Amino acid sequence: MENIKFQVSPHQDELQLLIDGKKSGYMSVKIDGRVLIVYYTKLDEEYEGKGYAKILLDELVRYAEENDLLVDPECEFVRQQFENHPERYKKIWHA
Repeated sequence: MENIKFQVSPHQDELQLLIDGKKSGYMSVKIDGRVLIVYYTKLDEEYEGKGYAKILLDELVRYAEENDLLVDPECEFVRQQFENHPERYKKIWHA
């Protein structure tokens, strides 16, 4: 079984997905005051289509909630998830 961890990059511009200690994907982000802007989601090819983007989104949501941030979903994947499940994300959605 894979060991999955998350970390925020030192410059706070990425939420990184680490699988077995290797950076395997990330969300490009920027924190502007209380708003966490998500620009895009990128996964290594071997992890695409296997649910890892959703796992990364769940971690982004947890991070936003813990840090009292609103999320501006400029990333197409994140925006689609917010639009498809508005009740789930309404407390953190910066529309």
